[in-house]
Amino acid sequence: MAKICNYYANHVDKTWYQSSNIKYSECIDNENAYKTLKIVFSNGTQYQYDDVDVRDYLMFREGASQGQALNTYIKKRGYSYKKLDDADLAAIETELDFVEGNGLILENDEKFIIKSSREETLYEQDKVSDETFEVVKNTLKAVGHTIKETKTNEGTN
Repeated sequence: MAKICNYYANHVDKTWYQSSNIKYSECIDNENAYKTLKIVFSNGTQYQYDDVDVRDYLMFREGASQGQALNTYIKKRGYSYKKLDDADLAAIETELDFVEGNGLILENDEKFIIKSSREETLYEQDKVSDETFEVVKNTLKAVGHTIKETKTNEGTN
């Protein structure tokens, strides 16, 4: 199978592939409706397919060859599509590293929270000072974690 990693959060199904042609896909899960599918090719070219049946999307995502599956389950079915601006391949790779690896999300709004890359809460306590937040962030980086910060209030860093 060509699928490297699959991640679902906030009604978006993200999948990375080991394929000569297709790098990544994003399926927006419109509840009780057809799906919006974005496909990023290895050269960064990006297309959006609209009103995709969930079964066709799953056959594409789980196919042994995404190129063949794209032709069979998406293109030949005649879904409307449009070309989008080229995707940022470096950002797609960075997100894969975050999701697959040691990514952590740090929040310090009303509470100090550490979440896994899959947004599972690992630790929670009262809000900490900016200095303590920086010490924790730098310590986690030093032991190999990739950090994303969620900033909702000024002064949180």
